[in-house]
Amino acid sequence: MNEKDYPRYREHRPRFVAEFGWQGPPTWSTLTGSISDDPLTPESPGMIVHQKAARGNEKLTLGLVAHLPLPDDMADWHWAMSLNQAVAVRTGIEWFRSLTPRCTGSIVWQLNDCWPVTSWAAVDGNGRAKPLLFALRHAHAERLLTVQPEDGGLVLVAVNDTAEPWDADLLVERLTYAGEGRARQTARMTVAPRDARRVVLDDAVSAPESPEGELVVARCGTAAAHWFFAEYRDSLLEHPAVTVTAARSGAGWTVDVTAGTLIRDLTLLVDRIDPDAVVDDALVTLLPGQTTRFTVTGALDAGTADFSSPAVLRSANDLVAPAGSP
Repeated sequence: MNEKDYPRYREHRPRFVAEFGWQGPPTWSTLTGSISDDPLTPESPGMIVHQKAARGNEKLTLGLVAHLPLPDDMADWHWAMSLNQAVAVRTGIEWFRSLTPRCTGSIVWQLNDCWPVTSWAAVDGNGRAKPLLFALRHAHAERLLTVQPEDGGLVLVAVNDTAEPWDADLLVERLTYAGEGRARQTARMTVAPRDARRVVLDDAVSAPESPEGELVVARCGTAAAHWFFAEYRDSLLEHPAVTVTAARSGAGWTVDVTAGTLIRDLTLLVDRIDPDAVVDDALVTLLPGQTTRFTVTGALDAGTADFSSPAVLRSANDLVAPAGSP
């Protein structure tokens, strides 16, 4: 595993996928609670002991740099590798599901770990969810929209894994990162139960004027999909401008994040606040002006400012356009 880059999943059109995955580190609190290296680096002795894959760190690096810059800070390295693991597996699952009904199933290696280790797991050895777990949830949505490359253009696939028909209006837009419309396509989408429907996107939607600063957004009912024409590292992502509001609620917090810029894969690493805290979602992409709400259980001793800490509120933007960059 991790021998080839993850876009190459699209070279395969299987009937069923029995085992595949991508490595990533455990959550930060599990990592730092298990390894006492000083300084802590990706190659420090404790990290190497807890990496059992052959050429594991080498493959992690090779699998990252085509998509994201290689960080020189340990916390950023940890976030980059966690994010890349999630994106890699999400890419594979969405591709395989887009082949419905030819491909009707996949089994990811693996769900969880029995000790704190860099591995293919979505839940680390201390039972904490890695970003990958949320990627699995999103990619396995019962009603999934996914955009895939095809014959030099793009195709949208709607997969309906429910027992009821999916009937809703489809809107597909090519937008700038500022949210300005460049092209749109509409249709009435009807997908039979346990079936899929493919829509070839118009050239006006699938051919960007500026690939590094444009994306495709598809919406059908409550389902949505995003397609970026450029890799993270080659894109015009800006340092994230956000407004964060955190309020105590029941056994935890509600955290509302409003984007002032396009933000990719917004995630709250709540274990950085409280190792026992749990959040309900992750890897959320927001257009400027959009708001998402995270529900956090635990972290009762936290302060409101903790949820906007740069160590806690992470996105792909942090890795492409870090604070202070031009």
